[in-house]
Amino acid sequence: MKNFKKALFYVSLFGCVLGAGVASAQVDPNDKLGNRVPREQAAPKLNPVFANKPQVILFKVHDIKPVLDSDGVVTACEYTATFYNRTPVSLRQAKIEFGWTDRISELFPIDGNPSLDEEKPGQAKPAPKEEGLGAIRSTIDIPALGSLKQVSVHGTAETDKCFALFDNLKFNVSVCNILGQETNTDSRRGRADADKELSSCAGMFAYVNSKHPEYYGEFKEISYEEQVEREKTQEEKEKEMIQSINNKITKNLDQTNTIISNIK
Repeated sequence: MKNFKKALFYVSLFGCVLGAGVASAQVDPNDKLGNRVPREQAAPKLNPVFANKPQVILFKVHDIKPVLDSDGVVTACEYTATFYNRTPVSLRQAKIEFGWTDRISELFPIDGNPSLDEEKPGQAKPAPKEEGLGAIRSTIDIPALGSLKQVSVHGTAETDKCFALFDNLKFNVSVCNILGQETNTDSRRGRADADKELSSCAGMFAYVNSKHPEYYGEFKEISYEEQVEREKTQEEKEKEMIQSINNKITKNLDQTNTIISNIK
């Protein structure tokens, strides 16, 4: 009888230990193999902004304006590119090249003055451009951009076909760094890691044209001029802070020189 009770006790104890082990783990819903992971390793819930929408850096091109010379001839096209970082990471810097293809002139040739994009008599033939982006090119630098933040960058395309900038945009990201993921490129492995980082970072950009609902719904209402004014105000504050620090340093140096002179 005593042996039976002792056996029953060990069986009950084993069942409790086994039940506790099962309860301490949960099935990862994303794991098709049904592997169990400890509760403390379960992924934290994402911000609804990231959970419900693709994690991308949206951008659009707008406020396209022709640049005229003194004779009223279009010499270039100005535009504004606005970027909205809808990802949980912060962008440290990026360089992006835009390319457009003029499909209107192909359908409706215009006689008269030659286009800025065409070769002119007596001029050297322009260097061939990368296939796929189009004949009209423009490159801009994107400053640091935090998560769920927006920035507008002013750009210029050297063409007289401003109408081409309203659609058919293609782009190539040549420089892209995520804050906190800088890679040392001195070694072969470092260069490989940098290439992998560039590919991953560049893949976050998504162009939104005027036909897409996000063109009107995802971006904040802020003009390029308003942003320039904000940047000037921020720059003035930084200059004042630097000047204040310089004044304090100069004052401390003067006091030190006075003390040294008195000692002598």
